[in-house]
Amino acid sequence: MRCQHCGHEVPDDSAFCNHCGYRMNQQVRCSYCHEPMPPTSVFCPHCGKAVDNAVSVASQEHAPARQAQQPTYNEQRRAAERQAARQPMNAWKQPEPVEEEDDDDNDGGGGSNFNRNLIIGIVAAVLLIALLSLLRHCNSQENDRLEARADSAAMIADSSQEPMQILNAELSRNGMTDDKAYTGCAVRFNSTDPDTPERIVGVTYKDDTDRPFVKVYTLTRDGAQWKTELAQTKYFDGRSIIMDNSSLIADAMNVPRAVTVDGKQCLYFAFLNHLKGAGEGNNGRVTLALYDVEGKKMTTLTYDGQIRSRTDGRQYVYSRGPLENTSSSERSFLRQEAASIGAIRVATQDEIDAEEEAKAREEEEKALAGEENADAKWNHDNAENMDKLKEGEEVKMKPTQYDKPIINMKEIKDKLENDRYLVFLDTKGSVVGFNKSSRKYFTVYAGKNGAASSISFSGDNNVLIKTPGGSITYDLVHDRAKSSN
Repeated sequence: MRCQHCGHEVPDDSAFCNHCGYRMNQQVRCSYCHEPMPPTSVFCPHCGKAVDNAVSVASQEHAPARQAQQPTYNEQRRAAERQAARQPMNAWKQPEPVEEEDDDDNDGGGGSNFNRNLIIGIVAAVLLIALLSLLRHCNSQENDRLEARADSAAMIADSSQEPMQILNAELSRNGMTDDKAYTGCAVRFNSTDPDTPERIVGVTYKDDTDRPFVKVYTLTRDGAQWKTELAQTKYFDGRSIIMDNSSLIADAMNVPRAVTVDGKQCLYFAFLNHLKGAGEGNNGRVTLALYDVEGKKMTTLTYDGQIRSRTDGRQYVYSRGPLENTSSSERSFLRQEAASIGAIRVATQDEIDAEEEAKAREEEEKALAGEENADAKWNHDNAENMDKLKEGEEVKMKPTQYDKPIINMKEIKDKLENDRYLVFLDTKGSVVGFNKSSRKYFTVYAGKNGAASSISFSGDNNVLIKTPGGSITYDLVHDRAKSSN
């Protein structure tokens, strides 16, 4: 049988409903004639009035759908009247009067309308109550889902989510995203040991502040939840942090990844940390890092050098090797991994030697540059030629031309002049020429074989220079010299 209150089926001979606890077989009296009637009645079987009681309403609300019944004669008549009222009236024909009939459930038009309106109001109230109940139930379910999502944003025992998704969700859930850092990487550390919980180690970074940083987070599985901890923060003042495999020119299978070094579980990752705004030719760096999950220690190895471009346009750091020593097992591991990162190019020993020589030449030339160093540069450039002059050979000299005077005019000891050149001998024993056409100064002799004692023309454009080591004839037009002994 069914419950008179909630409409659910209950076992036979039940005293109370096993769904709502309502007492079965209660009698209900009509509110008009006060005669007893079944609790589920909508109309009183004695007086025909519409029943206004909570039991009948609840019963109608929860009762299963019944098969549609044939309308009564009175119901058909009233339906016809309503239909006729909706039809447009013919202006040339008066509507036929509807024959009024008496029936037991109608005490006049006013009473019929009252009963009908009462029923409609009851049904509307029931529908409104049902709708509000449904909306409240839906809101409750949605709130439950939101709370569950917030409380277990990354709690998945089947590991169906990626570590990066879990890291982002947990940082958001724990209010750790105020720094607005980017997520660099995240790696899961599974364990077969029941005493060792599952972990995720992730790295975030930021480079658009005065103090760029790299942060390491550890997420430890605790039952159905994750415990999130900020484990390390490393700052890189004045440098830009870039953490992606395209910039590193590295295989995504190798960087980042979980590794074991000396029996310790570690996260290996790498990133660029160039000077801010640095481009080709400027200083750049690639840093390799190893984070010990259990010991909460981070070891780094940095390759510093000039930024250069590959043939494919991508940039790399040309380095002579890491800045730190590699005596530890952690840094030895990182040095081996550096070979697989295309953003690092370590110079060979031959390249280093050639660079040292070029650097020495550059420094020497810099030291000999300028008019004040004209004599020193001439002696440096013509040392080999002066040795050949001693052996009686004629040699091509290497003069350097200057726009400004390379001799102190107050120290001039002797002077020669013709249509094309001026030649000066100073008190230090140096000989300087001046080309009137090009307006350039150049050194003729700088005392390599001793200070010059006198000068004279030997032919139109040849200067004879006397020195303690012998006389030298210098051709001003062709910059050739020979011993005159």
